[in-house]
Amino acid sequence: MEPNFIKIVNGKNTHWRYILSLLVILAFMFIIGVICYIISMLITGHVNPDLINLNEMVITDPLVDFYLYHIVNITTVIGMWIAARMILKRKLISFITPYNRVNWSKILYGFLVSFLLFALFSLVDYIISPNDYMLNNFDGSRFVWLVLASILLVPIQTTSEELFFRGFLLQWVGKVTKNPVVLTLIVGGIFGSLHFWNPEMEHGAIWIAIDYLAMGFIWTYITIKTNSSEYSIGAHAANNMFLCIFLTMEDTVVGDIPSLFVLKNVNAMSSAITTVLIGLLFMLIVLRKYKIEKSRF
Repeated sequence: MEPNFIKIVNGKNTHWRYILSLLVILAFMFIIGVICYIISMLITGHVNPDLINLNEMVITDPLVDFYLYHIVNITTVIGMWIAARMILKRKLISFITPYNRVNWSKILYGFLVSFLLFALFSLVDYIISPNDYMLNNFDGSRFVWLVLASILLVPIQTTSEELFFRGFLLQWVGKVTKNPVVLTLIVGGIFGSLHFWNPEMEHGAIWIAIDYLAMGFIWTYITIKTNSSEYSIGAHAANNMFLCIFLTMEDTVVGDIPSLFVLKNVNAMSSAITTVLIGLLFMLIVLRKYKIEKSRF
């Protein structure tokens, strides 16, 4: 019988263990991670050590901040590993797949399909509205550092979110309900709503909210239907890497990083519709591939 990603059988998965695990993960994210982040800021000398108010501790170079903030993502993964091994008594990989090995071909497929869809829709948008795009002030060395961070660090950030939302949280909620629609609405809704504090919301709160929620729902539904979070891990990495390398805009969570292009005119409605279309196309392609592969066995 095929192991089920939602109905996890390995380890000890009582509700109180999930609650304790959540506390450990949040501690490594918001306490240990933030402390390490602040220490790294002070060591690099990019902030005034006399400042106590965290809201005033702003790193002047957004590229430096882009590197340093990923410390929080690394500590989050460490916290999840501790929670999995010490509390839930299972391996970290159980938040990705019910099998003993990660299927890297699924992650790569999810990455490539999603990346190509983002590139295609961005190209179409550029052809339709070329005046909305402006070439960023190009600095070769800074751009290389950005690409390195995008390749090496962004996947850690996106994977940490996938491990938490479409791994840990999905399996916990799966103890209460097995209905895929309900699971999708709960987990995808939590994922999307936690992005509502991002500065991008200023471009149009309702439409940007739809943007975030749509990807949360779609990636969660794909995870449920394909019995692992591997496709969503690849897609999430592709989404964030594409935006970091090629496209930035004012008031973003990553700041004024040296991406290739700057989006001058942000149409929140158009962005939300595009995201939904990309997500639906990605879902159709992935689920079709999964169905074909499953029928062979």
